[in-house]
Amino acid sequence: MKNKNLKTYKSLQYFKSEIEETQTLIHALESQVIATRELLIFIKAQSSPDWSKHKKFLEINDAQVKKTYELGFVAFFANFECFMFEFLKELLRKYPNSFKSEKIIKFDDIKDFEQIADIKDYFIDSYAIEKSYDIEEWSKFLLQKFGIRVFKNSKDLQRFKALNSFRNLMLHSGSKTNSKFRNEMKIFLKTKVPLGEKVNLDREKYFHILYTMLKLLIVNIEKS
Repeated sequence: MKNKNLKTYKSLQYFKSEIEETQTLIHALESQVIATRELLIFIKAQSSPDWSKHKKFLEINDAQVKKTYELGFVAFFANFECFMFEFLKELLRKYPNSFKSEKIIKFDDIKDFEQIADIKDYFIDSYAIEKSYDIEEWSKFLLQKFGIRVFKNSKDLQRFKALNSFRNLMLHSGSKTNSKFRNEMKIFLKTKVPLGEKVNLDREKYFHILYTMLKLLIVNIEKS
């Protein structure tokens, strides 16, 4: 499938704009925190008799600033997961003969549709969800069926999966290690991961690493 001109795909364009908006938002929040700190110093807010009442709303410590990068890190993956599904769905619509599936659709799922086109859209939608559940399987499917290489090599794929494992840890385990994370990290870490311990990541560093990897991912797709 040559001359796919993937740069024109709406899903890819939207993904690019979303990650840029996420990055801009996180940096804007940090800038506002810094500006607020300077302003509070300038007006000598801490000398006010009412400072104790408003302190918790105005004073943000470094740990809280780093938390914004954690929010951005998680948001990047939300952007990416949406793209996985929407991009594959767009491809399946453009190339309906590129796939075969043994997926069975129950009559109850489609009995309310009045047009054949609606049934087709339902099938594509459900198939895209099925193939977008796992990052590695999604990338393999794109390469095998459409000749689209998402990751330059297996190391890049494994690094991206490791970042996703960190995201899951932040989102679902309060950054505390668990058995799932321990098993996923065996391929990356030489030492064993203890269970139930807080992972103290440099959130800002990993935010920028993920942003760079997403940008490279886009470049790889556009070159396919």
